[in-house]
Amino acid sequence: MLTPLPLLLRETMSELGMGAVDRWWEDLDESGRRDVIELWQEAALAGPVEVRVSGVFVDGDGPEDKSGFWHNDFYEYLVNNEIYLLDPIQAHVCTRHPLARAAVQSGLISRDFECPFSDGNCPMRRLLGVKPGKSMRLGVTFERKVVEYLPPC
Repeated sequence: MLTPLPLLLRETMSELGMGAVDRWWEDLDESGRRDVIELWQEAALAGPVEVRVSGVFVDGDGPEDKSGFWHNDFYEYLVNNEIYLLDPIQAHVCTRHPLARAAVQSGLISRDFECPFSDGNCPMRRLLGVKPGKSMRLGVTFERKVVEYLPPC
């Protein structure tokens, strides 16, 4: 029997849409499930966690360069949230054209991606411009949720 999705992890990811989370979990093999649980538990030791879409620059475009984990069901979450890079940069992606959507859905924005609209302000080209010659690999991470407490009056 495969490991069930822990309830607290499911609640952490609830903003992604439970149907998408459940389908994603069902598609993971046992090793993938253990990896996700371990990653989540490591982040949760520090307190409440939140799900973030992360981006790392990579040299290649092939599946061998895939780090972290990605699933097409996170597409809707991604297009409605920022991408967090290791540097303190936050960015959005474009989904106006099927080629742009396909790149995001695959989890890789290739270094040679060209804006189908030849838009000089294309958010994906601006993102790739941070590290010219590199592709952007998308992933999902769990980050410590910053909770700010106000002192009582």
